[in-house]
Amino acid sequence: MENELRLILLRLQSVEGTPEVTLDATDLMEVEPGSGHEPDVTSTKVMLVGGNYPGGDPNVPGRRRANATLIFPLRRFGDKDSGITPDWVTAMRTARFALTQNNGYFILTPSTTVYTDATIWGYSGDLNAASALRWQIGNFKSDWKISLDFSGDVIGRVELTGVGRYLGAPTTQSQPTVSKNRTNVPALTGVTMTINGDADYRCLNLEIMGNQTVEATTLPSDTSGVGVASVTTRDITFTAKVYKDVVATVDPEAALFASTEGATDVAWGTDNEIEIQMPYTQITSVKPSDENGVQTWDIEGEVLRQDFTIRCLGGTSSSSSSSSSSSSSSSSSSS
Repeated sequence: MENELRLILLRLQSVEGTPEVTLDATDLMEVEPGSGHEPDVTSTKVMLVGGNYPGGDPNVPGRRRANATLIFPLRRFGDKDSGITPDWVTAMRTARFALTQNNGYFILTPSTTVYTDATIWGYSGDLNAASALRWQIGNFKSDWKISLDFSGDVIGRVELTGVGRYLGAPTTQSQPTVSKNRTNVPALTGVTMTINGDADYRCLNLEIMGNQTVEATTLPSDTSGVGVASVTTRDITFTAKVYKDVVATVDPEAALFASTEGATDVAWGTDNEIEIQMPYTQITSVKPSDENGVQTWDIEGEVLRQDFTIRCLGGTSSSSSSSSSSSSSSSSSSS
């Protein structure tokens, strides 16, 4: 239950490598259970010989890193031109995505020039809002994975996993008063989809992975020993499970052998509120499988040119960089 009652706030840092010192309820992240943090602080045992058995000396605590996971359902927070940025769109910028707005959409694209990091605060451990434990992570950057489950719970999710600087042991603080956004999460039905350029695939699930390595750099001058987090690699790939049809309908093995390139695109929700676009993809592996006794293929693929775009309805119609706030509101601060 404690994990389900966790309150998490995230604010993008105005300066890379400089954690924010004040967060409030407008920074609310509406995350799913399983989201949270894990301190990654090592301790070195000191073994000095002094005429007796070694040991008994004070251990040395290492760098104060922290790992964090944020899991979001994919949805918009407002209609076209509302300018209300979904929390997951904000958080995706820590995975080195650039954010723009155009034609009523928020548009996320991978970037090699964006270095945005974030400060995360979490509250947990007590239902009494005045005596919750607050933990803090600074300089957070992340890897990402998008999971689309068409045959199970029928919603899309994005999961961010990353690392940052642990800003000290938890302290007792008052939780801010938050207001949730009540916009519905769109079901993965009525979906428009192509896989490797073919719209005839009947897909059970699709996962898209950033495959980004995230490292916390060393900074001896800081008491934590941790500097900025750095995303050092990116190799976008996808996996899919699809029903096995006759090859006259779909033939992933022929596409594999021919190195066929094609678009892998998905759009769903009212007015295509979420769109994922990968114009150049290639199938790299095809294996036979089954799903509850029905024959299927397990497909792996590569996103070529790292050409990848996520579009979410709710942005403004004119092209611009985005600095919109979330839809959450508060009557109290968490500073």
